Amino acid sequence: MLDQERIFSILELLKLFDNSNKLASNLVQNFFRSRKDMGSKDRKFISNSFWNILRYRSKIEWHLTFLSLEITNEKKLMLELFFLNSHYKKNLLEINKLLILKCRDFKIYTNEDLDFLKDLIFEDFYNNKMPEHIFYELPEYLIESVKKSFPNDWKQVLLSLKEEAFFDIRINNLKFKSREEIKSLLKDIDVNIEYNKYSPLGIRFSKRHPIEGHKLFKNGNIEIQGEASQLASLLLDVKPGMSVADICSGAGGKSLILADIMKNKGRILSLDTNKKRLENAGVRLKRAGVHNVERRLVKGNWNVSGLENKFDLVLIDAPCSGIGTWSRSPDSRFNFDQKKLNNLIKIQSELLSKASMMVAPGGKLAYVVCSFLSEEGIDQIEKFKENNKIEFSEINMINMWNDTILLMNGIEYPFKNEPKNSLIINPAKHKVDGFFISMFQRRR
Repeated sequence: MLDQERIFSILELLKLFDNSNKLASNLVQNFFRSRKDMGSKDRKFISNSFWNILRYRSKIEWHLTFLSLEITNEKKLMLELFFLNSHYKKNLLEINKLLILKCRDFKIYTNEDLDFLKDLIFEDFYNNKMPEHIFYELPEYLIESVKKSFPNDWKQVLLSLKEEAFFDIRINNLKFKSREEIKSLLKDIDVNIEYNKYSPLGIRFSKRHPIEGHKLFKNGNIEIQGEASQLASLLLDVKPGMSVADICSGAGGKSLILADIMKNKGRILSLDTNKKRLENAGVRLKRAGVHNVERRLVKGNWNVSGLENKFDLVLIDAPCSGIGTWSRSPDSRFNFDQKKLNNLIKIQSELLSKASMMVAPGGKLAYVVCSFLSEEGIDQIEKFKENNKIEFSEINMINMWNDTILLMNGIEYPFKNEPKNSLIINPAKHKVDGFFISMFQRRR
């Protein structure tokens, strides 16, 4: 494929994104799936440019506005080539050759269209005239919240959201292959791999890889799961034979690892309001050889009738902003606003109230969000503590770490500067997704 043809594909993808409510990752996947003749280099060029335009949309649009130019996909792509593309960066001659040559018997750029790039030749992409919210590609209210969570590291945390996401997998012990065996069997893929730093079950790839086609994945020996999500599940210290509720279980990621740790013994009740997600969980559970998970579809206004005081552990994998994983889906921030955050905060509070009623005397309650915003993490927990201080006591997360992960792989608790009881994962510092984890025990 000629580079000119790649340009048309990028513009086509951008148009599809503008006219669709689908996640960008799904759009890209479907786009390439319908073009099986496209080579790997073409896919890489197209996807890199597309994701650059999404990740740095605010800055790209700021430059166009600063130059009093209309914001169009064509101009966004020109700036991506000029500022960010490794093949064409600040090379006006090559960009000119690329964009004004005929392609498919017509052209979308003229010499005049490219003139404005000459004005940028001595400009830096990260311009000191940019306001803070443009520089960090986040609205001001989110920046203020991150500053509250990480007063000393907030800049590094915000910049980490622009970095390429980590790609981790988890081994499934129910299939009786060790991590060492799995790593050895993955030598047939052309990607560097290494053990996760903290999770004793995880393997990290140096870049994203379509592992779904590998026999180890098809056989259920491995699952795609970020290291932070693995840690959140391992820290719960579940045991075979326990009764566990997984609230907002989604496609079953945490139910899968809990079943693994429980050796398929005991009961896990996975609750979710989305039928499709539960169906997807069923496929994953079957592939992994899990048979102690019961999936249950509930309505949005579900109640705990019949579930009171039943469970040794209740996990709330609460719906949240997902800001801790925004590096995986840069488009997530485009449809997020203060109103949605306020609605999520209300839902999280309601779930904590419902879940607390399901915990058996002496049992544990775990609250997990893939977010480091104070509103979704520590603020929620402080409200819960105030309303439930007689019935529930907060569990020290250092002790939970020492009783689980330290015993598994000898790694000392790495979050020394975080609150003792709640755990806030700093994605810039710890090189995993940003998570908040807190646990309570109900009095007997």
